[in-house]
Amino acid sequence: MHGNTMDNKNILISGAGIAGVSLAFWLKRFGFNPTIIEISPKLREGGYAIDFMGAGYDVAEKMNILPELEKVDIEFSKLVFVDKDNNEKGSMNYQKIKKLMNNRALTLLRSDLAKVIYNSLDKETEIIFGDTISKIEQDEENVTVTFKSGLSRSFDLLVGADGLHSNVRNLIFGDELQFEKYYGYYTSSFTINKFSFEGRAFSMYNVPFKQVALYSYAGNKAAAFFIFASPEKLDFEHHDIEKQKQILKDQFMNIGWKCSELLSKIDSTSDFYFDTVSQIKMEKWSKGRITLVGDACDCPSLLSGKGSTLAMVGAYILAGELQQSNGNYKTAFEQYENTFKPFINKKQKAAQAFAKSFVPKSDFGIWLRNKVFKLMSVWLFSKILLNQFKDKGLILKDY
Repeated sequence: MHGNTMDNKNILISGAGIAGVSLAFWLKRFGFNPTIIEISPKLREGGYAIDFMGAGYDVAEKMNILPELEKVDIEFSKLVFVDKDNNEKGSMNYQKIKKLMNNRALTLLRSDLAKVIYNSLDKETEIIFGDTISKIEQDEENVTVTFKSGLSRSFDLLVGADGLHSNVRNLIFGDELQFEKYYGYYTSSFTINKFSFEGRAFSMYNVPFKQVALYSYAGNKAAAFFIFASPEKLDFEHHDIEKQKQILKDQFMNIGWKCSELLSKIDSTSDFYFDTVSQIKMEKWSKGRITLVGDACDCPSLLSGKGSTLAMVGAYILAGELQQSNGNYKTAFEQYENTFKPFINKKQKAAQAFAKSFVPKSDFGIWLRNKVFKLMSVWLFSKILLNQFKDKGLILKDY
C-alpha cells in the first residue's frame, strides 16, 4: 500500500457484470476509489452455468469468496446426452472431473458469481444503477463523462467493463463490427420457476446444428440453454427481445424432447438472454485514460467456456498493475496488455479451433459423439478435457 501518493485514484467502471464488480473489488483493496455505473436497474439475474476453475478460481481464492461460491455451486452429478424420449445415450461423470482438478472446480450461474463478488464489495463503493454513459471526453488531466440522465462528472480514469456490446468501446474505439468475429452460432438462455425436472444431471439434447441443455437448481428452478448454428448473422435489433424469442421458437419448437414445453415458458421468464457466439479482437485495449476489461476487449466467447473466469483474471491484473505503478495509467495499461493479451490470444485461438465441432452437424455426428463419450476411458478423456481447462502460460503475480 502506498499511502496517499497514488495518482489517478478516482476510476469510473462502466458495467456491473463479473469484470466490473471484480475490478471494483480489487481497485478498492489497492487504495483506489472506484465508481460503477450500470444500465440495468439492478444486478442481472439468470445467465447460463459456467465451469469455474483455473486462474479464475485462483483469483476467487485471493478474494476470500470461495466459501460463498461453494454455497451456490450447482452440483451436477453428470453430463448426460439424451434422445427425444429422454433415454441416456452417453454421459460424463462430473464429480470425477472435479476430483481430477483437486476439487478446485465449481459450476456456477454467471449471475450467482457476479452477485457473490458484488456482495463482497466494500460498502463505501459507489454504484449507480439504471444509468449509462452517453458522451465521453478526455484530456491530459481527466475523463469527463455525461450520463444519459444528464449528469456530468469527471474521473481520473475510465474502464469499460460492459461486455460484448460495450458502450465505452463503441464511443471511444468505434463501431463493434470492426472488432467482432462471429462464429456461426447463436445462444440463448432463460430460467423457469416451478419446472419439475428429475435429477442432478445436466441433460443435453441434440439434432443436427442445434443443442438444448436443461438443468435444475435451487429446488424447483430449471435453466434452459440453447445453441443453434446460423452461417449468416440474423437481422434483428440487439434490444428487440420479442423478435429474439420468435427466432428461438422457430428454431426449436418442433424438434422434439422437452423443447416445446420449455419454449411455452419463455414469456414468463424474467432473464431471457439471446446473443451471437462471437469474439472481440482488438489491436489495443486502451486509448489515453480509458481502457477495457473482460468481454469488452477480449471476449473469448462461449466456445472457450472461460469468459467469466478470465474477466476476473483481467480485472485482477489491471487493478494490480495500477497499484504497482502508483496509478501511472500509461505504465499500468501497457503492463496489463503485455501480461494478459498473449494469453487471451491463445484462448481465443483454442476456442476458434473448437468452434467447428461445437454442435454436431449430422445425425451421424451426434451418434459418434455419444459413442465416444461412452467408449472413451475416463482417464484419457479427462486428460484432454483438463488441458482445455488449465490456464497454462499465465502466472498470476501477487500484487
